[in-house]
Amino acid sequence: MKGLIQKYQAAPMFMKLVYINVTVFLILFPLTVFLEDSAVLSLEGLYISVPARLSTLMLRPWTLFTHMFTHFGFMHILLNMFMLYILGRIFEQDFGRKKTLSTYLLGGLAGAGLYILIINLYPAWGINSTATGASAAVMAIFVAYATYRPEQKFRLILVGEVAVKYLAIGYVMIDYLSLGGANTGGHVGHLGGALYGFLMATQLKKGKDMNAWFERLLDRITNLFSRTKGSSFKSKSSTSRGGKSDAQYNYEKKQRGKRLDQILDKIGRAGYDSLSKEDKEFLFRNSKDL
Repeated sequence: MKGLIQKYQAAPMFMKLVYINVTVFLILFPLTVFLEDSAVLSLEGLYISVPARLSTLMLRPWTLFTHMFTHFGFMHILLNMFMLYILGRIFEQDFGRKKTLSTYLLGGLAGAGLYILIINLYPAWGINSTATGASAAVMAIFVAYATYRPEQKFRLILVGEVAVKYLAIGYVMIDYLSLGGANTGGHVGHLGGALYGFLMATQLKKGKDMNAWFERLLDRITNLFSRTKGSSFKSKSSTSRGGKSDAQYNYEKKQRGKRLDQILDKIGRAGYDSLSKEDKEFLFRNSKDL
């Protein structure tokens, strides 16, 4: 168990998202096998998936987040996690851990928001429907990267090298042309995530960071939880400094951050198993800074 925790703590953000999605799937999968259909539908439709009907959403606002980590079908999670692994890796190399997490979450929220809006404007498309899965969040990362690095090449079997911008356009067109079909709500959600990724990357090229406010919010939440672990923030701070001056403490903290970044880059290139014993121990001791 300790080894699994170390691997999770040391993993880049895109892999942490993969781990969370897979863990949730493995927990919920037995329910789809052993419970009656009505129980599974209740769990999926009312308590985890995001509902289109506003009155239901108001009673279950947490589904705006839970839906983007939940999959009930094997092929659904397989395709989403494959794309997240491939695209999340190159995205994180360019934009870093915080941007990967914030783009995933905001893309998922944008997908849910557009899904709810469109279905309420056109109730015949499924006012009683629900949406589940990481597709919108992954599309946000996909389209953001394609917008920011449009000429980056991907090698496809039987096709050869293709610029990522053409792949993104192809995926978006499939979703657009599928509107009005059996899974209209899902395709609308995908388009919402894609739209957010496009806008985020477009603004980032102009020097404007659409994710900055959300990343600050995540930092505050993280700091709040880290403070409540000790008896008080003040006592924890004084203990961790060990009587060092502010300048010495800040210098050592900066050096730890540099080494953490170097180790995480090494993981991104060659995987966790490429780390030395010292690197792994350093990550485990300083995982709170990730």
